[in-house]
This record gives sequence, structure tokens and C-alpha cells, in this order.
Amino acid sequence: MDRAEEYDKEHGPAQSAAQQAMSEYMGSMTWKPRERISDLGCGPGTVTVEMLLPRLPDDFEILVAADVSTAMLELARSKYTHPKVKFLELDLAKPIPPDSDLRTPGFDKVFSFFCLQWIPDQRQAVTNIYNLLRPGGEALVTIFARSDLIAAYNVQSQKKEWQPYLKKVQRRVTTYQNSQDPAEDLRKILKDVGFEVVDCKCRKTSYNFEVVSRIKGFAISVNPYLNVIPKELHDTFITDLLMEMTKIKFKREENKDDSITEMKYDQIIAYIRKV
Repeated sequence: MDRAEEYDKEHGPAQSAAQQAMSEYMGSMTWKPRERISDLGCGPGTVTVEMLLPRLPDDFEILVAADVSTAMLELARSKYTHPKVKFLELDLAKPIPPDSDLRTPGFDKVFSFFCLQWIPDQRQAVTNIYNLLRPGGEALVTIFARSDLIAAYNVQSQKKEWQPYLKKVQRRVTTYQNSQDPAEDLRKILKDVGFEVVDCKCRKTSYNFEVVSRIKGFAISVNPYLNVIPKELHDTFITDLLMEMTKIKFKREENKDDSITEMKYDQIIAYIRKV
């Protein structure tokens, strides 16, 4: 996702769910003076600076916010300056070298809000978080598990007009879209990597955009295919996407009058500790 400005305006679902997760779990964490903290998949920095930072103890040492997108990081750096906040580029899909400055001295707390779902190799992403944490360190991770948006991508990938552009759709679809038990799937990976799983659950969530233009803006901002679809087809593609989302929603819901501006999705929330 490189449409940083669009995402910054439209990522209400992530902001709302991240705030809820922070409120629910941060009070249970063990906090010490001079803690090193990281936010992985920080995007444009809004959640990091406006939501996470105010909740941290005053005596923390540093908050390192990382993302794979150069565009997101450029926007974050242009918006926010803070003596204890640092933005840097990091690809969680690739192994972090043992001699990395991030792994030594490591972090006491790691947060990641709605980033990991885009990484096909979940074990590698979880291993990176494990390696970034100091012994006894804690992490809070939320993952976009299943949604009508991803289901609609799957439908579009079968259409003749979109097949040439969506050939790699399965690499983009969140790992847990077709899972019967997303939380249990993640729990197994977390334990295999070595984490103590304090809590891991899948929660049904909804977000109402209130007007159709807002859900359209969200669909554009998180769309992984617009970079390869010709610009003159963007409006047609998004209109088709919203139509398929509506069909899926009405097929699932008993109440046919439910607003199409409400997006329902499942999210995984994991509170974990490195022993």
C-alpha cells in the first residue's frame, strides 16, 4: 500500500480497532523505566504518535516505528517530529540479520496493528518479532483475518476482465481468509516460534463508514492492485469491487436493509511474551 495520503485519511477501521486493543491490554503489561518500544507496520504514523505514544510511560527510552513503504514513512516524517520517536524502513517478510541494530539491543515492547495479514509467511513475521524482543519482552499484535473486502478480491480474480491483473491474488489475500479458526492457526505458530501466548482470540468487528464515499475511499487506500491496473480502469475496478462486497454482504446477512457502508470483519488479537 503506497497510497499514503489516501490511507492516512481513510484508515478509520484500523485506528478504531487499535485503540480498543490498546485499552484492553496495555494495562496488563509490565512496564519498567527506560523501555525500548517498537511499532511494526506503522504506516503514516497516526496510530503510533496520536494513539500509542500518549499511552506510554513518560520514562520510556525510544519508540521506533517501522514500515516497508517508503511513501508511508515519508508522510509520517513530514507530519510528526518527536525527540523519542524514530521512523525507519523494515520489511517483516524478510529475516532480520543477527547483527542488525534493531536486534541489539532489541525491544521491551513490540506493537503491530493490522500489518501481518499482508505477509504470506506468517512464521517469518512472527520470528522477526520474537528476535526483536528482549527476554521477558511483550508484544501486542492485531491482524485483519477475514472480511468481505478480501472475499470480493477473490471473486474479481475469477473475472475475465480482471484476471490479467489479479493473477497473483493468492499472494495478496490475507493468510487467514479461508481459515476455520484463525486464532488457533496463529497460536500454533506463536508457540512453535517460542512465545508464551498470554491471550490469542479472533473477534468479530464492524466499522460504519456512514457514507458510501468513505468506504470507497477506504477500498482505494488499501487496494494492492491499483498499481498494476491501468489508471483509466481504476473507477471501474473499484465500482465492481464495491458491488461484489455488497453481494457478499447481502448473501450473508438476514437483514437485507443493513447499510452497505458497514464493513464487518474478523480480527485476531494476540498478547504474547518472550520467555
